[in-house]
Amino acid sequence: MVKKKPPEPKHEEHADETWLIPYSDLLTLLLALFIVLFASSSLDKDKAAQIQYALAAAFNALGADQLSGTVLNFMDEAKGLDLGEEVKIGADSKGATLEITSINLFDAGSTNIKPEILPTLKKIANLLSAPKYKRFRIIVEGHTDDTNEADPRQFPSNWELSGARAGSVVRTLIHSGVADKRFQAVGMAGIAPAYPNYNAYNEPIPENRLRNRRVVIRIEF
Repeated sequence: MVKKKPPEPKHEEHADETWLIPYSDLLTLLLALFIVLFASSSLDKDKAAQIQYALAAAFNALGADQLSGTVLNFMDEAKGLDLGEEVKIGADSKGATLEITSINLFDAGSTNIKPEILPTLKKIANLLSAPKYKRFRIIVEGHTDDTNEADPRQFPSNWELSGARAGSVVRTLIHSGVADKRFQAVGMAGIAPAYPNYNAYNEPIPENRLRNRRVVIRIEF
């Protein structure tokens, strides 16, 4: 007679929980994203620029010593100068930036600095000449939009206009005491707009064109 094999005792089944590891990683990344979005929406422009600068450092675009020292100090000091709304203080992977729209610097089609902006440029020059910053190079970029607002007999294209405007700002800063050997003037024409010149229907956006006409003073740290 064949003996029946006794039934094996039932084992308690355990669900495979390895999926929890990537799930927890995903939650962590989402939390970090929401923190950055919340911080960017609730802080002013200068703080937002510092967040952008910190993120660049986190991805090895900047050294930690630069992040914690010179650039943020420069931005704080520039903010303390009360430069007005016409000067936008920021930072990128190369250093600190001071951006001024052309409408505050020049009349339409002109490269002559407006007298009312000269006190602001003087404050900027004094900051750039401070002993702790005077060894750093300064690049002044002239930007236009995608139109040609100048007299074509004087400036055949935006390359000439943007370069002349950058040179005019450099000349003014030199006259205010900044060493000329520190400067590089660059005409960018309209190749690097900060805002789209056209909307989704290919219609021009006048306010964006005005904001794209700007001069950027870049201090490389």
